[in-house]
Amino acid sequence: MKERLKRILPRVGYVAFFFFALVLSLSWTFPYDKVKERIVASFNVQQKNTQAQQELQIDELTGYFVTGVKAKGVRILSAPSEAGKPPVEIRIDEARARLQLLPLLIFHKNVKFKLDVLGGTVDGEFGDHGNERVIDLEFDDVEVGKLGPIQQALGIPLEGHLFGTVHFELPQGKASKGNGKVALELRDLALGDGKAKLALGPGFGGIPLQRLAVGTLTIEGEAKDGTLKLSKMKASGKDMDIDGDGRIQMKELANESLVDVTLKLKVADAYKNKNDMTKGLFAAVEFSPDAKAAKMADGFYGLRLLGPLGRLKPAPAGSGGGGSVRSPFGASKGMLPTPTP
Repeated sequence: MKERLKRILPRVGYVAFFFFALVLSLSWTFPYDKVKERIVASFNVQQKNTQAQQELQIDELTGYFVTGVKAKGVRILSAPSEAGKPPVEIRIDEARARLQLLPLLIFHKNVKFKLDVLGGTVDGEFGDHGNERVIDLEFDDVEVGKLGPIQQALGIPLEGHLFGTVHFELPQGKASKGNGKVALELRDLALGDGKAKLALGPGFGGIPLQRLAVGTLTIEGEAKDGTLKLSKMKASGKDMDIDGDGRIQMKELANESLVDVTLKLKVADAYKNKNDMTKGLFAAVEFSPDAKAAKMADGFYGLRLLGPLGRLKPAPAGSGGGGSVRSPFGASKGMLPTPTP
Protein backbone atom coordinates (compact mmCIF):
# COMPACT_ATOMS: atom_id res chain seq x y z
CA MET A 1 0.00 0.00 0.00
CA LYS A 2 2.80 2.40 0.92
CA GLU A 3 4.63 1.61 -2.32
CA ARG A 4 1.46 2.36 -4.29
CA LEU A 5 1.02 5.72 -2.53
CA LYS A 6 4.62 6.61 -3.27
CA ARG A 7 3.91 6.06 -6.97
CA ILE A 8 0.55 7.94 -7.04
CA LEU A 9 1.25 10.96 -4.82
CA PRO A 10 3.95 12.53 -7.03
CA ARG A 11 1.61 12.32 -10.04
CA VAL A 12 -1.25 13.92 -8.12
CA GLY A 13 1.12 16.59 -6.86
CA TYR A 14 2.34 17.37 -10.39
CA VAL A 15 -1.24 17.72 -11.67
CA ALA A 16 -2.27 19.94 -8.73
CA PHE A 17 0.81 22.11 -9.18
CA PHE A 18 0.11 22.41 -12.92
CA PHE A 19 -3.44 23.64 -12.36
CA PHE A 20 -2.32 25.98 -9.59
CA ALA A 21 0.35 27.50 -11.82
CA LEU A 22 -2.14 27.78 -14.70
CA VAL A 23 -4.72 29.63 -12.62
CA LEU A 24 -2.05 31.87 -11.07
CA SER A 25 -0.60 32.80 -14.44
CA LEU A 26 -4.06 33.53 -15.84
CA SER A 27 -4.82 35.83 -12.91
CA TRP A 28 -1.52 37.68 -13.46
CA THR A 29 -1.97 38.10 -17.21
CA PHE A 30 -5.75 38.59 -17.34
CA PRO A 31 -6.72 41.74 -19.36
CA TYR A 32 -8.51 43.56 -16.54
CA ASP A 33 -8.33 46.92 -18.37
CA LYS A 34 -10.31 45.45 -21.27
CA VAL A 35 -12.84 43.98 -18.85
CA LYS A 36 -13.20 47.37 -17.14
CA GLU A 37 -13.85 49.07 -20.48
CA ARG A 38 -16.39 46.40 -21.39
CA ILE A 39 -18.27 46.76 -18.08
CA VAL A 40 -18.39 50.56 -18.32
CA ALA A 41 -19.45 50.56 -21.96
CA SER A 42 -22.17 47.93 -21.44
CA PHE A 43 -23.63 49.76 -18.45
CA ASN A 44 -23.66 53.15 -20.16
CA VAL A 45 -25.23 51.79 -23.36
CA GLN A 46 -27.96 50.13 -21.32
CA GLN A 47 -28.65 53.40 -19.48
CA LYS A 48 -29.04 55.34 -22.74
CA ASN A 49 -31.97 53.09 -23.64
CA THR A 50 -33.80 54.05 -20.42
CA GLN A 51 -34.81 57.21 -18.59
CA ALA A 52 -32.27 56.57 -15.83
CA GLN A 53 -29.64 58.88 -17.39
CA GLN A 54 -26.78 57.39 -15.37
CA GLU A 55 -23.11 57.02 -16.23
CA LEU A 56 -20.64 54.55 -14.72
CA GLN A 57 -16.96 55.36 -14.20
CA ILE A 58 -14.26 53.05 -12.77
CA ASP A 59 -10.70 54.19 -12.05
CA GLU A 60 -9.08 50.75 -11.69
CA LEU A 61 -10.01 47.07 -12.00
CA THR A 62 -7.67 44.29 -10.78
CA GLY A 63 -7.81 40.66 -9.71
CA TYR A 64 -9.05 39.61 -6.28
CA PHE A 65 -7.92 36.19 -5.04
CA VAL A 66 -8.27 33.62 -7.85
CA THR A 67 -11.89 33.95 -8.94
CA GLY A 68 -12.62 37.58 -8.12
CA VAL A 69 -12.12 41.19 -9.14
CA LYS A 70 -11.52 44.42 -7.22
CA ALA A 71 -12.61 47.84 -8.45
CA LYS A 72 -11.46 51.18 -7.07
CA GLY A 73 -12.90 54.63 -7.61
CA VAL A 74 -16.33 53.52 -8.80
CA ARG A 75 -18.68 56.42 -9.54
CA ILE A 76 -22.29 56.45 -10.73
CA LEU A 77 -23.28 59.86 -12.10
CA SER A 78 -26.93 60.83 -12.51
CA ALA A 79 -28.50 63.82 -14.23
CA PRO A 80 -29.42 66.61 -11.77
CA SER A 81 -33.05 66.95 -10.73
CA GLU A 82 -33.01 70.66 -11.68
CA ALA A 83 -31.30 72.52 -14.50
CA GLY A 84 -28.11 74.31 -13.53
CA LYS A 85 -27.20 71.91 -10.74
CA PRO A 86 -24.15 69.59 -10.95
CA PRO A 87 -24.61 65.86 -11.69
CA VAL A 88 -25.51 63.69 -8.71
CA GLU A 89 -22.70 61.30 -7.75
CA ILE A 90 -22.71 58.03 -5.83
CA ARG A 91 -19.12 57.03 -5.04
CA ILE A 92 -17.92 53.57 -4.05
CA ASP A 93 -14.35 53.71 -2.76
CA GLU A 94 -13.69 50.02 -3.35
CA ALA A 95 -15.76 47.06 -4.53
CA ARG A 96 -14.71 43.41 -4.26
CA ALA A 97 -16.52 40.46 -5.83
CA ARG A 98 -15.62 36.77 -5.93
CA LEU A 99 -17.21 33.74 -7.60
CA GLN A 100 -17.66 30.84 -5.15
CA LEU A 101 -16.41 27.52 -6.52
CA LEU A 102 -18.31 24.92 -4.45
CA PRO A 103 -21.84 25.98 -5.60
CA LEU A 104 -20.70 25.34 -9.18
CA LEU A 105 -20.80 21.61 -8.39
CA ILE A 106 -24.62 21.83 -8.27
CA PHE A 107 -24.73 24.30 -11.19
CA HIS A 108 -25.35 27.36 -9.00
CA LYS A 109 -23.46 30.59 -9.65
CA ASN A 110 -22.93 32.47 -6.39
CA VAL A 111 -20.99 35.74 -6.24
CA LYS A 112 -20.07 37.29 -2.88
CA PHE A 113 -19.24 40.98 -2.84
CA LYS A 114 -18.36 43.81 -0.48
CA LEU A 115 -18.59 47.55 -1.08
CA ASP A 116 -16.76 50.25 0.86
CA VAL A 117 -19.24 53.08 0.35
CA LEU A 118 -20.26 56.31 2.09
CA GLY A 119 -18.19 55.67 5.21
CA GLY A 120 -19.62 52.18 5.78
CA THR A 121 -19.87 48.80 4.09
CA VAL A 122 -22.40 46.78 2.12
CA ASP A 123 -21.91 42.99 2.21
CA GLY A 124 -23.88 40.96 -0.27
CA GLU A 125 -24.37 37.80 -2.24
CA PHE A 126 -25.86 37.30 -5.68
CA GLY A 127 -27.00 33.83 -6.68
CA ASP A 128 -28.04 32.58 -10.12
CA HIS A 129 -29.90 29.33 -9.51
CA GLY A 130 -31.29 28.57 -12.94
CA ASN A 131 -34.84 29.92 -13.00
CA GLU A 132 -34.34 32.05 -9.90
CA ARG A 133 -31.94 34.74 -8.78
CA VAL A 134 -31.34 35.57 -5.13
CA ILE A 135 -29.98 38.84 -3.74
CA ASP A 136 -28.90 39.36 -0.13
CA LEU A 137 -27.60 42.69 1.19
CA GLU A 138 -26.40 43.76 4.62
CA PHE A 139 -25.80 47.46 5.35
CA ASP A 140 -23.39 48.49 8.10
CA ASP A 141 -22.99 52.17 9.07
CA VAL A 142 -23.61 53.65 5.60
CA GLU A 143 -23.91 57.46 5.81
CA VAL A 144 -27.03 58.24 3.79
CA GLY A 145 -26.49 61.98 4.18
CA LYS A 146 -23.66 61.64 1.65
CA LEU A 147 -25.98 60.08 -0.92
CA GLY A 148 -26.32 62.62 -3.74
CA PRO A 149 -29.87 61.77 -4.92
CA ILE A 150 -31.26 62.15 -1.39
CA GLN A 151 -29.47 65.47 -0.91
CA GLN A 152 -30.94 66.88 -4.10
CA ALA A 153 -34.43 65.53 -3.39
CA LEU A 154 -34.56 67.08 0.10
CA GLY A 155 -32.68 70.28 -0.61
CA ILE A 156 -31.43 70.38 3.01
CA PRO A 157 -28.61 68.50 4.81
CA LEU A 158 -29.45 65.09 6.22
CA GLU A 159 -27.56 62.93 8.73
CA GLY A 160 -28.07 59.25 9.38
CA HIS A 161 -26.38 55.85 9.42
CA LEU A 162 -28.02 52.91 7.65
CA PHE A 163 -28.04 49.39 9.11
CA GLY A 164 -30.08 46.32 8.22
CA THR A 165 -30.76 43.62 5.65
CA VAL A 166 -32.52 43.14 2.31
CA HIS A 167 -33.44 39.76 0.81
CA PHE A 168 -35.01 39.30 -2.63
CA GLU A 169 -35.85 36.20 -4.69
CA LEU A 170 -36.39 37.00 -8.38
CA PRO A 171 -38.23 34.35 -10.45
CA GLN A 172 -36.79 34.21 -13.98
CA GLY A 173 -34.36 36.90 -12.81
CA LYS A 174 -37.05 39.60 -12.95
CA ALA A 175 -37.41 42.19 -10.17
CA SER A 176 -40.94 42.87 -11.46
CA LYS A 177 -41.87 39.39 -10.16
CA GLY A 178 -39.71 39.51 -7.03
CA ASN A 179 -40.48 38.38 -3.48
CA GLY A 180 -38.57 39.12 -0.30
CA LYS A 181 -38.18 41.21 2.84
CA VAL A 182 -36.65 44.52 3.90
CA ALA A 183 -35.60 45.32 7.49
CA LEU A 184 -33.65 48.57 7.84
CA GLU A 185 -32.77 51.09 10.54
CA LEU A 186 -31.66 54.63 9.85
CA ARG A 187 -29.96 55.60 13.12
CA ASP A 188 -29.11 59.08 14.42
CA LEU A 189 -31.32 60.62 11.76
CA ALA A 190 -31.36 64.44 11.71
CA LEU A 191 -32.37 67.20 9.29
CA GLY A 192 -30.95 70.69 8.76
CA ASP A 193 -27.80 72.44 9.91
CA GLY A 194 -28.99 75.98 10.71
CA LYS A 195 -27.59 77.29 7.40
CA ALA A 196 -29.40 75.54 4.54
CA LYS A 197 -32.82 77.05 3.89
CA LEU A 198 -36.09 75.16 3.87
CA ALA A 199 -38.27 76.10 0.87
CA LEU A 200 -41.86 76.87 1.89
CA GLY A 201 -43.40 77.13 -1.57
CA PRO A 202 -43.95 79.78 -4.30
CA GLY A 203 -43.77 83.34 -3.04
CA PHE A 204 -41.94 82.37 0.16
CA GLY A 205 -38.23 82.80 0.66
CA GLY A 206 -36.30 79.95 2.20
CA ILE A 207 -35.78 79.92 5.96
CA PRO A 208 -32.76 78.26 7.66
CA LEU A 209 -33.70 74.99 9.34
CA GLN A 210 -32.10 74.41 12.74
CA ARG A 211 -30.85 70.86 13.29
CA LEU A 212 -33.88 68.67 13.92
CA ALA A 213 -33.16 65.35 15.69
CA VAL A 214 -35.36 62.46 14.53
CA GLY A 215 -33.60 59.49 16.15
CA THR A 216 -33.95 55.99 14.67
CA LEU A 217 -36.22 55.50 11.67
CA THR A 218 -37.32 51.85 11.31
CA ILE A 219 -38.33 50.63 7.84
CA GLU A 220 -39.92 47.22 7.33
CA GLY A 221 -41.52 45.76 4.25
CA GLU A 222 -42.36 42.61 2.32
CA ALA A 223 -42.29 42.09 -1.44
CA LYS A 224 -44.69 39.83 -3.31
CA ASP A 225 -45.01 39.45 -7.07
CA GLY A 226 -42.92 42.55 -7.72
CA THR A 227 -44.66 44.91 -5.29
CA LEU A 228 -42.77 45.90 -2.14
CA LYS A 229 -45.26 46.95 0.55
CA LEU A 230 -43.67 49.12 3.22
CA SER A 231 -45.74 48.31 6.30
CA LYS A 232 -43.67 50.32 8.77
CA MET A 233 -41.76 53.60 8.48
CA LYS A 234 -41.65 54.89 12.04
CA ALA A 235 -39.51 57.09 14.26
CA SER A 236 -40.09 58.79 17.59
CA GLY A 237 -37.29 61.22 18.29
CA LYS A 238 -36.43 64.21 20.39
CA ASP A 239 -37.70 66.78 17.89
CA MET A 240 -39.91 64.87 15.46
CA ASP A 241 -42.21 61.85 15.13
CA ILE A 242 -42.57 60.05 11.79
CA ASP A 243 -45.14 57.45 10.77
CA GLY A 244 -45.75 56.14 7.28
CA ASP A 245 -46.34 53.37 4.79
CA GLY A 246 -46.57 52.84 1.05
CA ARG A 247 -45.42 50.64 -1.79
CA ILE A 248 -42.75 50.35 -4.45
CA GLN A 249 -43.37 48.66 -7.79
CA MET A 250 -40.00 47.06 -8.48
CA LYS A 251 -38.38 47.34 -11.92
CA GLU A 252 -35.34 45.67 -13.47
CA LEU A 253 -33.43 48.96 -13.04
CA ALA A 254 -33.73 50.03 -9.39
CA ASN A 255 -33.84 53.75 -10.27
CA GLU A 256 -36.93 53.15 -12.41
CA SER A 257 -38.89 51.45 -9.60
CA LEU A 258 -42.13 53.36 -8.98
CA VAL A 259 -42.61 54.78 -5.48
CA ASP A 260 -45.85 55.79 -3.75
CA VAL A 261 -45.12 56.46 -0.06
CA THR A 262 -46.95 58.67 2.44
CA LEU A 263 -45.27 60.01 5.57
CA LYS A 264 -46.83 61.73 8.59
CA LEU A 265 -44.55 64.21 10.33
CA LYS A 266 -45.04 66.00 13.66
CA VAL A 267 -42.56 68.44 15.18
CA ALA A 268 -42.32 68.73 18.96
CA ASP A 269 -43.51 71.98 20.57
CA ALA A 270 -40.17 72.25 22.40
CA TYR A 271 -38.39 72.45 19.03
CA LYS A 272 -40.86 75.01 17.63
CA ASN A 273 -40.19 77.28 20.60
CA LYS A 274 -36.47 76.56 20.82
CA ASN A 275 -35.34 80.04 19.72
CA ASP A 276 -36.38 83.02 17.61
CA MET A 277 -35.33 81.29 14.41
CA THR A 278 -37.53 78.22 14.96
CA LYS A 279 -40.41 80.41 16.11
CA GLY A 280 -40.08 82.46 12.93
CA LEU A 281 -39.93 79.33 10.80
CA PHE A 282 -43.18 77.89 12.12
CA ALA A 283 -44.90 81.28 12.02
CA ALA A 284 -44.09 81.36 8.30
CA VAL A 285 -45.22 77.75 7.89
CA GLU A 286 -48.74 78.74 8.96
CA PHE A 287 -49.00 81.02 5.89
CA SER A 288 -47.31 78.70 3.36
CA PRO A 289 -49.74 77.16 0.82
CA ASP A 290 -47.68 73.98 0.71
CA ALA A 291 -47.73 73.65 4.50
CA LYS A 292 -51.47 74.29 4.61
CA ALA A 293 -51.99 71.59 1.99
CA ALA A 294 -49.90 69.18 4.08
CA LYS A 295 -51.60 69.93 7.44
CA MET A 296 -53.71 67.10 8.88
CA ALA A 297 -56.54 67.31 11.38
CA ASP A 298 -54.46 65.60 14.10
CA GLY A 299 -51.64 68.17 13.87
CA PHE A 300 -49.35 66.06 11.71
CA TYR A 301 -48.09 67.16 8.31
CA GLY A 302 -48.54 64.72 5.42
CA LEU A 303 -45.91 64.25 2.72
CA ARG A 304 -46.29 61.97 -0.25
CA LEU A 305 -43.27 60.75 -2.25
CA LEU A 306 -44.14 59.88 -5.84
CA GLY A 307 -42.46 58.76 -9.03
CA PRO A 308 -39.40 56.77 -10.09
CA LEU A 309 -36.96 56.05 -7.26
CA GLY A 310 -34.22 58.05 -8.96
CA ARG A 311 -36.44 61.13 -9.47
CA LEU A 312 -38.82 61.34 -6.52
CA LYS A 313 -41.30 64.21 -6.39
CA PRO A 314 -42.61 65.24 -2.94
CA ALA A 315 -46.20 66.48 -2.69
CA PRO A 316 -48.38 67.70 0.22
CA ALA A 317 -50.65 64.96 1.53
CA GLY A 318 -52.78 66.57 4.22
CA SER A 319 -56.49 67.14 4.65
CA GLY A 320 -56.00 70.56 3.07
CA GLY A 321 -54.32 69.14 -0.05
CA GLY A 322 -57.40 69.32 -2.24
CA GLY A 323 -57.82 67.61 -5.57
CA SER A 324 -56.01 64.48 -6.54
CA VAL A 325 -52.43 63.43 -7.05
CA ARG A 326 -51.46 61.30 -10.02
CA SER A 327 -50.05 58.01 -8.84
CA PRO A 328 -46.97 56.60 -10.59
CA PHE A 329 -48.87 53.29 -10.77
CA GLY A 330 -51.04 54.58 -13.58
CA ALA A 331 -54.33 55.77 -12.04
CA SER A 332 -55.18 59.21 -10.72
CA LYS A 333 -56.27 58.93 -7.14
CA GLY A 334 -56.69 60.97 -3.99
CA MET A 335 -54.31 61.10 -1.07
CA LEU A 336 -53.45 57.88 0.66
CA PRO A 337 -55.27 57.30 3.94
CA THR A 338 -53.56 58.27 7.16
CA PRO A 339 -51.12 55.46 8.09
CA THR A 340 -52.12 53.41 11.10
CA PRO A 341 -49.56 53.72 13.93
